[in-house]
Amino acid sequence: MTEIQIEQPDEQHPDRGVLHRAFAADITPGDGRTVDVRIVPYGERITHNDGLGGVPVGMPYTEEWAPGVFGHQVKAAHRVLANVEHEQGIGGIVAHGVALLDDQDGFYGSFKFHDTPDGDKALMLIREDILEGVSVEAIPQKSVKTKDGVVQRVKAHLRAIAFCREPAYKQAMVLAVREAATIPDELQPVDMDPELVARCHALGLELPERYKAHLAAQDTPQEGTSEGDTRQSDENTDS
Repeated sequence: MTEIQIEQPDEQHPDRGVLHRAFAADITPGDGRTVDVRIVPYGERITHNDGLGGVPVGMPYTEEWAPGVFGHQVKAAHRVLANVEHEQGIGGIVAHGVALLDDQDGFYGSFKFHDTPDGDKALMLIREDILEGVSVEAIPQKSVKTKDGVVQRVKAHLRAIAFCREPAYKQAMVLAVREAATIPDELQPVDMDPELVARCHALGLELPERYKAHLAAQDTPQEGTSEGDTRQSDENTDS
């Protein structure tokens, strides 16, 4: 493979070298404010002529995103913002990232929409299937050309995503609109066996506060008398 040299953006030309790629959207209706998105699909190829594939502007080249292209950003979801059709400035921001995931078939993200007029409007347009595309704003940091001439984006910096109307990649889509992040059933906490809690307590093992509260509830004396008080009363009677 041959590595491709791409001119990077500078202060005078902040958008020079920034890739804009739009993807088709398929929305699952919901009433929430968190949107799940496949940001880029891996292995899907498109043709572009923006001059960022090692050839002059206007000359077509084939492009695909390589697995792990944004893997270095999975712990910085809050730094990835969302706008509508690449509107610039603070006024164009309608959501921010809350989670990023690098999976086998693509790079995924969850974005929370802001409780603002622009955020509400963008969310309504997504639910109504008007904004049917998801576009990325990414700065390529390493690209290679394969033997068959395909430009692979191996590493890039994801600046933002934009919800738009013009798809390019078919497999990038809005997956769901939901209220908040949910925990899978297999990761939900399991209720502790009361008998096991009591045995651990008897052995002197340190227990989480929620189990201590449960244990205290079990030890609550009935009719105002505890077991210990009963034994003490019996001893006094015998004497």
